[in-house]
Formats: sequence, structure tokens, C-alpha cells
Amino acid sequence: MTSPPPVPEITTITIGRDQASTVVLNHATISRNHACLFVCSPTSFILEDNNSKHGTFFADEQGNKVQLARKLVDLEDDIWLAESPFKIKDLLPEAGRSTAKSDLPKKYPLDFTEEFAILQAVYDDYPQLRKACRNREKMIRLWSVVGGSMIGIGTVATAGSLGFLAVLSSAGLSILIPTLSSHLLSTDEKLELLEKEYRQRYRCPNPLCREPFGNREYELLERQKKCHKCQAVWIQ
Repeated sequence: MTSPPPVPEITTITIGRDQASTVVLNHATISRNHACLFVCSPTSFILEDNNSKHGTFFADEQGNKVQLARKLVDLEDDIWLAESPFKIKDLLPEAGRSTAKSDLPKKYPLDFTEEFAILQAVYDDYPQLRKACRNREKMIRLWSVVGGSMIGIGTVATAGSLGFLAVLSSAGLSILIPTLSSHLLSTDEKLELLEKEYRQRYRCPNPLCREPFGNREYELLERQKKCHKCQAVWIQ
């Protein structure tokens, strides 16, 4: 019996004053090996402080500066390494990420039929992955089925521009399987990541709208045919 392919390791970005770091920051208060980012998806990361002298901090919902040991973060989140402020996207080896404007359609402005079709995989994958999330062996078996056609998360997230729809392609949430198979994340972190990615992606595909779909069934949205908020066309 053929054994499943090995699960790829999560890409790790090291941050600090050490010249061997992935991202070298020559700030006096930043430690030599200050922190690291585990790349979970093109937009989600685990930020971990490496027992730095002056700490790593994030902005909570009220804008307060709170020290962290380890936390799931997004590209646009505000953090501090010691006293130095950054957005997570600024700590990636290559900055210059694309904005929503790069994803605007080049055809009829409100025609989002292709982008909407991609969301079916997101909706279908979510309950399956949530159920398998507590069992690493199940996740590895899923990887053996879809791994050959997967997008490399680490490659996409750390090199080149980040086009939202181009990255997601038709992979749905299965793009997260390498991360969900990893021993580097706890079960709670995996479930938090999965929920975040689902809520972030299962929305109106018009980047100027992004109305969340919540738990609405994909088939009901198909019958709706267009967004009631922005009038984007989902089904012709």
C-alpha cells in the first residue's frame, strides 16, 4: 500500500537583529532572535515571541497595546516589536502586496460569476475540515488526496504580489490542509484559523462590498443570483 506524501513543513519567518534572520531589523530594542511568523495561509500567520527582552505586542479591539506570547494574526494587524510599530505585511520578506483594486474585474464591473463560483469550494470544505481538525491523521489523508494540486502557501505568502482571488483559485479551504496537519499549531489554533479563513473568504466577491454570507447555504445564494447590497451579479 502506497504511503501518503509527507506533509510539508509550515514556512517559518524569523525576525530579529541577527543577520541570519529571514527579516533583519536593526533596531536597538529588538532582540537578536525576537520573534517568528508561522505562515498558515496567504493572509493568516501565527506570531510567536521568542522570549525577547522587550516583548512583542498587538493592538486589541479597543486599540490597547497588549503583550503576547503567541497569537493568530492577519496581514493588516498592528503589532509592536519592543517599541517599534509594524503591520504584519511589513514583516514579510517581500512587501508590496496587492490591494483590493488589483482584484477589480476587467469586464462588466458587476459581473462576479467566476469569483462567486469559487466560493462553493469554501462552503463545502468548511464542515469537512472542521470535523477532521481534531485528528491529524485524517488531515494527512486529506492531504494525500488533494496535495498534488495545492498551491504552496509559503511560496505565495512570502514572494511576489498577493492577488486575493488568484491565490485562492479553486482550492477553497483545502489550501489550509498543510497547516491544519502540522504539529506546530494546537487544535484550538487550527480551529481559530479555519473559522477566520472561512469568515474572511465566504463573502460577496465584490471587493467594494464584501458582505459576509455567514452560515447561509451556497445553494440559497445561487438562487438569490445577485448581492442585495451592491447588486453584484453572482449567477447569470
